[in-house]
Amino acid sequence: MVKHWTQLPPGPNVGKKLKLTGKSRHGKNRVREKGDAWKVIGESDNVSFRTPAHGPWLCLESLGPVKDTRWVAISDDPDFTVEFVDV
Repeated sequence: MVKHWTQLPPGPNVGKKLKLTGKSRHGKNRVREKGDAWKVIGESDNVSFRTPAHGPWLCLESLGPVKDTRWVAISDDPDFTVEFVDV
C-alpha cells in the first residue's frame, strides 16, 4: 500500500525549487495553466496510479498564481522534464 505523501519521511529534495518543462501536450498545457515554477513537498519510490514512468517520484506544489500539486518522475516522466534551479 502506498502511503499518502504527508506520511512519508522527508527526502533529500524536499524544499528544493524546480522548473517543469512540458514534453507532451498534457505537460505543456499544465505548465501553461499552472506555471513552470514548482517546489518539492514530498518524495516516494512508487505512486498509487498506473504510469509507464519509474520512480523515484517527487510530489510538487506549484508556485504560480494557480495552486496545484502533482507527482512527477525525476527522470523519464512522459509529460515533464524536471530541472532543479536551486541546487
